[in-house]
Amino acid sequence: MAKRFVIFLLALALSPAAVLAGQKAIIFPFDLIDQQQQFEIGLMPKGLDPEDKRRLEIITDELTKLVRDSGRYEVVDRTPIAKDIEDKSPMYKCNGCEDDLAKKVGADIAFIGTVRKASDVLFTVSIYVRDVANQKVIHQGSSEIYGNTDKMWLRAVNYIVDRRLYADRGAK
Repeated sequence: MAKRFVIFLLALALSPAAVLAGQKAIIFPFDLIDQQQQFEIGLMPKGLDPEDKRRLEIITDELTKLVRDSGRYEVVDRTPIAKDIEDKSPMYKCNGCEDDLAKKVGADIAFIGTVRKASDVLFTVSIYVRDVANQKVIHQGSSEIYGNTDKMWLRAVNYIVDRRLYADRGAK
């Protein structure tokens, strides 16, 4: 009986969540890739739609909450580097600068998110998890959504986290 208990404790100690516990993570704000604007030849870019901007903030907050609540990482405050983030955005185009920014706040892991807007109702939400020290993506997940509501965007983030990024938890 004692042998089984020791094996159980070893398995628990070596689980992915236990191995990652203690690592610090930064959640960068989601960026929008508006493909509609990229194909409007001869027209001036419209800039970020206020509703899209608001939804990007909502899903960034949701991802932050999910990562924090998972217990896998200690989420660090990005406020000290907010100006740097603004200057270097969008993160998906900064050629590795996210690793340098993450190091500034002591993060081991960086979460980068994008929303690719193909039309007013077709979006692809993607989340990339980077190992800052090794400067490489260690996890990635995406979800297509057909609809442009807060609920749809939030559902995509929850799906990616539950079913793609934290695969060891199993599908629910």
